[in-house]
Amino acid sequence: MAVSRHHTAHVCIATFLTAFLLHCSRADVATAAPGTDALPHRRFEYKYSFKGPHLSQSDGSIPFWIHTGNAIPSSDQVRITPSLRSQRGSVWTKNKVSFQSWEAEVTFRVSGRGRMGADGLAIWFTTDQGLDGPVYGAADKWNGVGIFFDSFDNDGKVCVCASE
Repeated sequence: MAVSRHHTAHVCIATFLTAFLLHCSRADVATAAPGTDALPHRRFEYKYSFKGPHLSQSDGSIPFWIHTGNAIPSSDQVRITPSLRSQRGSVWTKNKVSFQSWEAEVTFRVSGRGRMGADGLAIWFTTDQGLDGPVYGAADKWNGVGIFFDSFDNDGKVCVCASE
């Protein structure tokens, strides 16, 4: 990974075909005494998290988040795209991260009716909210970190298999 790629203050989850839940918590390292094996204090940060039930509001919005492209929020999940070709979607937090230490726990499910599937999905931590683009639904230049789950065999040399 190139250092110039991105160090972010926004968290994004972008993909072509997935549904997922995100849980983010703050790890307060100051509460652990130096030289001890004590774990840091963790606190659920609701402004950086979403989970069902009652995830989306009646107007389709998600509190503290924006969704773009073909993303479809529901009461218990966000479907990043419908099971159709050439779809893009993303979900970005509206809040910049101000924590010194943090951790993210992500659960996602990739599903669809066809065998072709999508290109994959990415989890982003960037200085700025992402723009729509060709890299798993986001721009091809960013400052921060992207974690990519590639699910398509672009050159036909690798078997990308999945089962229920």
